[in-house]
Amino acid sequence: MSSCWPVCGAKTKSQFEPYQESSMEVVFLDNGLISKGEHSYNLAAKLAGALTRRKLRYRIFGLQAMDQSIVEELGAVPHFRCSLYDGVDLSHGEKRLQYIATMFRGARPRGPIRSERKTWIALNEAFEEDLNTLPPEVWKSENLVIVPAISQNQILGLIRTLLRQPQERLPRVVCQLMFPPHWTPWGQVGVHGEQFYRDAFRLAAPLIDRALFFTTENEAMATLYGKDFGVHAKILPIPFNGSSRKETREGTLRLGFFGYSKSDKGFHLLPKAIELCQRQRLDAEFIVQIQHSGWEQRTIEAELALRALKGVRFVEGVLTGAEYAAWTSQTDVMLLPYDPVAFGAARGSGIFTESVASGRPVVASRGTFAGISFSQ
Repeated sequence: MSSCWPVCGAKTKSQFEPYQESSMEVVFLDNGLISKGEHSYNLAAKLAGALTRRKLRYRIFGLQAMDQSIVEELGAVPHFRCSLYDGVDLSHGEKRLQYIATMFRGARPRGPIRSERKTWIALNEAFEEDLNTLPPEVWKSENLVIVPAISQNQILGLIRTLLRQPQERLPRVVCQLMFPPHWTPWGQVGVHGEQFYRDAFRLAAPLIDRALFFTTENEAMATLYGKDFGVHAKILPIPFNGSSRKETREGTLRLGFFGYSKSDKGFHLLPKAIELCQRQRLDAEFIVQIQHSGWEQRTIEAELALRALKGVRFVEGVLTGAEYAAWTSQTDVMLLPYDPVAFGAARGSGIFTESVASGRPVVASRGTFAGISFSQ
């Protein structure tokens, strides 16, 4: 993961094909759409397929650094300069102060690696500027604009953009609140996110439930935003590819960990957990997907430890929908050791939903949405 400004670079205006006036168009705005390894791609692909079958017009705008294969497959337009997952580093002075403070406490440095406030300012400004360079017909009143994953680092820029448009011409804009307020792109628990959201929702008051609407993946997240911010959000689950479970009544039990390899999803816990199972001589095999960009030290160390173990099958890199279905269909039990604080207690999981729908047992952390669901 890189800091925002080196990734963003200089501002360049995207080039677009001439637009021909017609009826409603669905516009998909996702600055998390960069590779086929992220949930954004699967959602965009499903959206494109569903709209094509219904003969509805659509456009998809992703990150400027988006994989060319997505451009060719979906006709997506590279547009946004900064990713949903970017951040702005602390200054050298801030890092020195942080180091000195930890030295006085006699502890190892464990403070934030990036600045919440600087990230909030920089990413909202970049998102707002990029929204303003979209083709003007995107903001037609007939259109439906979908922002599938928005955080505190984009929502203010979106609201400021909408407030500047002629209000009678505003389209319907639907935002998916996928993250809890304390979420940060670098995986640490934030402290300013709640206030950032509160300020954004206050500014958006004239737009909410008139031109601006919110959805969440599950009831827990909807309750969180309703109770803490007074924002009504409808539940709109993320679509997924189901993979039927191939039951085995005897033999080795196969446990799987799939998705992005990072600590808020508990990837760093796998080596010790697998070692514990092996010491107990459990007849179990582990299938682990390795997919990360090498930015998180705990993930790097966990991968090295995993590769030193026996009885672990590795799935390397990004999987297509068909590959993912093939691997998960071989899995008897899905492991979801997500951190209830860093990942979020109310945040949903497509892997959890898929597993439950296909009848596959799940081992989930206490305090997460998946874990809580079992006790209800």
